[in-house]
Amino acid sequence: MSARPVIRLSARHKTVLGATLALLWTSGVLWLAFHYLLAQPGDFGPRPHALEAVWLKLHGAAALLALFVLGTLLPIHMTLAWQRNKNRRQGVLLGALFLWLTASGYALWYFASDDNAAWLPAIHWVAGLALPAALAAHVAAGRRRAAGRTRHAVYNAASPDVSRSLPR
Repeated sequence: MSARPVIRLSARHKTVLGATLALLWTSGVLWLAFHYLLAQPGDFGPRPHALEAVWLKLHGAAALLALFVLGTLLPIHMTLAWQRNKNRRQGVLLGALFLWLTASGYALWYFASDDNAAWLPAIHWVAGLALPAALAAHVAAGRRRAAGRTRHAVYNAASPDVSRSLPR
């Protein structure tokens, strides 16, 4: 009997994904802080902090990298999980959040105007701030399922006759 491909990410894949998403989230939070909390007073109202543009450029670059890295999840991680009906609910919610952030980020880049300045940035950064919680929920749900399989695998190894009858 051949081993089934695993859904779990490799250590290197987790590291690259985690570092990319951390850079993306941190640059976004720093932009928010510098834009809303550290604006400089000027003659004609608040003017942007000098580092605000740096954080926004880094956030844009990190977003492009994140799209690439997230795309590497599709061929194995997402496809196998979907086929095996594993962690679908959390995966769909996380995927929808990433799609929302991509679409709203695109809209901010190409369609931002005075008419939508009151709501368009907010729908992007509120979703972005929620990203770590959504990712943690997805990982925790996957780990709970994996912990359940490990317990059963130990039990099944102790009684081989039972293990043959259980679905994999």
